[in-house]
Amino acid sequence: MAALAAQEAAAKGARTPRLDGLWTNNSLTSLERDDELKTLSPSSAEVGAYEAKHLGKAPQIPGDTVGGAESEYWETDVGLARIRGQARSSWIVSPADGKIPYTAAAKAANKARGDRYKTNFDGPEARRASERCLTTEASGPPLQNGGYNDNYEIVQTPGAIAIYAEFNHDVRVIRMGRGLRHPPAGERRWMGDSIGHWEGRTLVVETTNFMPAEMMGAPLDPAEDMTVVERITPIAGDQLLYEFRVTDPVRFVQTWRGEMVLRRTKGPIYEYACHEGNYSMVNMLQGARDAEAAARKAGP
Repeated sequence: MAALAAQEAAAKGARTPRLDGLWTNNSLTSLERDDELKTLSPSSAEVGAYEAKHLGKAPQIPGDTVGGAESEYWETDVGLARIRGQARSSWIVSPADGKIPYTAAAKAANKARGDRYKTNFDGPEARRASERCLTTEASGPPLQNGGYNDNYEIVQTPGAIAIYAEFNHDVRVIRMGRGLRHPPAGERRWMGDSIGHWEGRTLVVETTNFMPAEMMGAPLDPAEDMTVVERITPIAGDQLLYEFRVTDPVRFVQTWRGEMVLRRTKGPIYEYACHEGNYSMVNMLQGARDAEAAARKAGP
């Protein structure tokens, strides 16, 4: 009890760190491990070969038929991330293979959902949340990166901390306080409900109450039974160590964990001009209607 009291006293006396500012996780490292890399911390030779192949190159996008890899502005000029001096092949550190540990049922559901998106253009509600510009995986939790617009702004106040993601201009508000409670299970939010508190110099955030995966639209999106615990700790004047733990007994065979480094950046953060009902959605649906009309005209 005395040791616990001493720890609590030290925590209360510790100066709360400031997380405010602009940060980036732009890197060739991503959430899951690329199949070209076999270990969490590749050797110098493996890192050199991988970076020589991918630095400055547009990623290969499976099924891309409209030239996205060629027309997008990809920021692939930063190599694999380093954490504690070691190169990292994935943000996921457990399981050891660097992959999300889906259950067999979740894998089947992900595939079925992906197959539907290849053919279902009945209306905007049938499309992914990201296509509708409602939210993306970048905002988390957990935070992710996707090859461009991998920037964040953190604004810290006594009662709340806001994390603004440049990708899709999402803002996640973390309510601060140990006595706070999550809303009832039936109340769902695009980025979940986040409650945070300080443990010394580490911000600890628990997020629950996510939207169902069917409403989000991608395999990596959260689902209603998921809980994410994040820990954000300043480790240098220009870096934050971002750790996360993801639990969902319905979708995953085990809890999985990850580590990421956020580096301070000068910015600025630019406008991400994506909004629900924009012309790309209109054009997508109109293209589907034109294809249907052409098929009817051609006959059986």
